[in-house]
Amino acid sequence: MTNNEPQTSPSGYNSAGKQNVLIEVKNLKQYFNIRSNLGKKAFVKAVDNVSFNIYKGETLGLVGESGSGKTTLGRSILRIYEPTSGHVIFSGVDITRLKKGKLLPYRKKMQYIFQDPYASLDPRMTVSDIVGEALDIHNLTSSKKDRVEKIRELLNIVGLNSEHASRYPHEFSGGQRQRIGIARAIAVEPEFIVCDEPVSALDVSIRAQIINTLEEMQERLHLTYLFISHDLGVVRHTCDRVGVMYLGHIVELVESEELYRNPLHPYTQALLTAIPEPDPEVAKKRNRIILKGEIPSPVNPPSGCKFRTRCPYAKDICAKEVPEFKEYKDGHYVACHFAGKI
Repeated sequence: MTNNEPQTSPSGYNSAGKQNVLIEVKNLKQYFNIRSNLGKKAFVKAVDNVSFNIYKGETLGLVGESGSGKTTLGRSILRIYEPTSGHVIFSGVDITRLKKGKLLPYRKKMQYIFQDPYASLDPRMTVSDIVGEALDIHNLTSSKKDRVEKIRELLNIVGLNSEHASRYPHEFSGGQRQRIGIARAIAVEPEFIVCDEPVSALDVSIRAQIINTLEEMQERLHLTYLFISHDLGVVRHTCDRVGVMYLGHIVELVESEELYRNPLHPYTQALLTAIPEPDPEVAKKRNRIILKGEIPSPVNPPSGCKFRTRCPYAKDICAKEVPEFKEYKDGHYVACHFAGKI
């Protein structure tokens, strides 16, 4: 992606009126070694040559089917997974080139909110220990009293009270557990947080509360989010821009409202027609696009355009040439040979 990409988020602008790039992802690849059925070495191409920017203060959404590489991309940016190749540049520093011993300051600046609030918290630790662990690692408190006060403050920010500090994760509901995970993530005062489907494991009645908490924290703490989700309705409400992933590639990236108003990639068009419509009359008139087959294996992806085996508009060129991920118009990026023609 070029650096002259139009700026879209309402905050984080520099003195020239252009928005600051917080994270640059360049040609990032994440391949996993496996053994094929014949015992030969093979690679799962979970993330394959992905490039994009994340701007300071924005929420960038990432959507796509299960297996498209969204979570792997988020974890590779934070080096939870060591990238196979490519670059992740955080505030001008290429963190993919840093040795692990030099990563600690950047661990403080970048945090992760996990999808499953039941699996992401150690059942043997109290809430105080879970939230306070990061404070201890980064030496962010000067005394036991300061530590206790900081933990109380963090719990209050996420809608919990000080009495919860001495309890264990099994004593809480799913929504409360996710709030604990959020408190842990913001404890070190990060600049950037990967929110990996933070509400997908929660009851519908709790989801709005968690989303509101994340939005309030973003404004209060000046955070930048990468928001991974299956829920296109939540993404529309929450995100400034949205990237659509398919089989390890970003196939479309644009401002949120523009994506819903004018999707250019056939995969994006299919995803948007799958959003539930509460009005029965509107639902009847909707032209639902049903994709045929399953998402192909990332071990042996199709030639050319990776979506061509399920695309109703595929032509011969789609099998022969990989479509370039390029700007179609005004900050609207898409990887399709027929963008704007279908």
